[in-house]
Amino acid sequence: MRTTIAGPNVTWIDIQDPQTEDIEYLRKNFNFHPLVLDQLIPPSWGTKVETFSDHLLLILFFPSYNKEKRESRPRELDVIVTKNVLITSHYSSMLSLKKTIDACNLYAEEKEQWMAQGSGYLLYHVLETLWEDCSAKVTRIDRKLSAIEESIFQGREREMLKEISIVKTNIIAFWKIVRPQKSVLTSLRDISGEFFGSAFTPYFSNLRNHWARVASSVLTQKETVESFEDTNAALLSHKTNEIVKVLTIFSVIVLPLAILSQIFGMNTSSLPLQDDPRGFWIIMTAMVLGMIAFFLYFKRKKWL
Repeated sequence: MRTTIAGPNVTWIDIQDPQTEDIEYLRKNFNFHPLVLDQLIPPSWGTKVETFSDHLLLILFFPSYNKEKRESRPRELDVIVTKNVLITSHYSSMLSLKKTIDACNLYAEEKEQWMAQGSGYLLYHVLETLWEDCSAKVTRIDRKLSAIEESIFQGREREMLKEISIVKTNIIAFWKIVRPQKSVLTSLRDISGEFFGSAFTPYFSNLRNHWARVASSVLTQKETVESFEDTNAALLSHKTNEIVKVLTIFSVIVLPLAILSQIFGMNTSSLPLQDDPRGFWIIMTAMVLGMIAFFLYFKRKKWL
């Protein structure tokens, strides 16, 4: 699906799920290097920035959250930009990009704001919108980490085992997507002055700084969730040890009494107190006193 938005100084062509006919359209209407068009189909596996005489090729990836698996997956965005044309190509809908396209189609003031200052300004705003979306995803992860922290110290360690694993997997996937973008944004910042004009260098420098803020936040989240994992495991282990300790002490207290009851339950003659009418109560009293003695001993040793 191809969407074209024509402005006074720049034309924006967005291609979703590019097909062979889309490549042929670009080949006929623009003087792009054949290697550039070959990058649009099939999907790429790595980030890239390539400079040609009158156009640039960018291959970027942005995280998209999968609600079913609760993890971030990479979503590719290919960009070809000239002095007056911006072409974006992607294989599935990108919500923040779609909102921008819809805003330009529906509102003249939005279209004027985005497209009046040339392709460099439009490219900056498109990428800035996508990184703002990344920042929003980072904020949601922060809120999830705060909820996990509260739950850990409310005695829900066992329930948090799976939750921490899911969030940790998502953060690692997010980091694997974000990290490689550094080289592309750094290169784009360095060549923006020569390609678009020196006035645009601060814009793409800000874009590079935005990446740095997102990357720093994700690294902090990675360290935080690892700390939560260690803390939760320690608390769960301590709780398990306490349970085992109580059960062990209980077994030690009960074992001698069980042996005593087994002895007096033997079907043999000449057992002590066998013919004494008070025998039952004497044995029961001895067992209770023995239990109390063991309990007091463990209490004195501070094992209970």
